[in-house]
Amino acid sequence: MDISHISLSRTNLSQQVADHLEEVILSSPTSRVAEKLPSEMKLAKQYNVSRPIIREAMKLLQERGLITLKNGSGAYITRPETDTVMNAVNRIMQVDRIHNEDLTQVREILELSSVDLAVQKITDEELKQMDAILSKFEDKTLPLKERVKLDEQFHLAIAQAAGNELLTMFIGVLTSLLRDYMGKGILVEGGIEDAIARHRQIFQALQKRDPEAVHKAMSDHLKVSSLNVQFFDKQGSSPKKHG
Repeated sequence: MDISHISLSRTNLSQQVADHLEEVILSSPTSRVAEKLPSEMKLAKQYNVSRPIIREAMKLLQERGLITLKNGSGAYITRPETDTVMNAVNRIMQVDRIHNEDLTQVREILELSSVDLAVQKITDEELKQMDAILSKFEDKTLPLKERVKLDEQFHLAIAQAAGNELLTMFIGVLTSLLRDYMGKGILVEGGIEDAIARHRQIFQALQKRDPEAVHKAMSDHLKVSSLNVQFFDKQGSSPKKHG
């Protein structure tokens, strides 16, 4: 990795080193996932700082999801995971007091765009994978956590079929943030049966490559899910055990 000369001020050194290394990692045409960064000693010499400063900079880069630190081996470039983005969005929501209603509205916008794109591009193999997810989802004895996980997988599969990696990532972040929300919709009376039926309707519309039917099926699913959650919150129900 080619690290050009940089002049550091004497305050917040670890932050400055981390920021510069991030810039190098993201802008360098030769940087690759799993590539090992120079050793602490070499970086300390190049930046003219102490090794503890480099260590702190590495921790910052790890928090940003840009590197993985391996004991006795060093630091390796990595691809930021969805959880990194999710945690950042979650913090922003808490600091700015953003409500879940705003989150569900954004989810609806993205999910409808996702399914509108997917119906144009979806392959038989992708349909087969979705069908396998739904077959598991339709087991009414599943524990809640497993059911919500399969729910996420189904919506992610649609996003992947849409062929837009950024859209897939955003939907992954939103569904991760809404796990508790999605669970509430299932816990109301008849919620499991309704979720199974509506997911299957979305799948069948995709299978027929019917744009209008799939848009309506997804829109209806999200609206009913929202109503179920509102009903759950209004009733103040405690979660029931499934499986």
